[in-house]
Amino acid sequence: MTYIEQIKNQLDEKMHLQCCAFMLMGTERETPRYLNYGDFDEDTRVLTIESTQSSNIFFEIETDFDYVDVQEFWNQFKEYRTDFLLTNYPTINPS
Repeated sequence: MTYIEQIKNQLDEKMHLQCCAFMLMGTERETPRYLNYGDFDEDTRVLTIESTQSSNIFFEIETDFDYVDVQEFWNQFKEYRTDFLLTNYPTINPS
């Protein structure tokens, strides 16, 4: 399944907000390069993207997904995140 294509507009919007907040007041631990899969609620179909370094940094994406294969999503999101940061915020190290 190609997860990112279906939610790209929402991801772009939320990633821009996270990057702007980080550039204004973020610490090294709060960089968007640590954003990752957080959770998927099968009842509401809401996908949570959260930081692996700080539990209070997260955002939610409304989806039409019935199920999320975590490994497959992670592979796709990692590529999306890296490309997004390199294209839009090259000063935020995506490694």
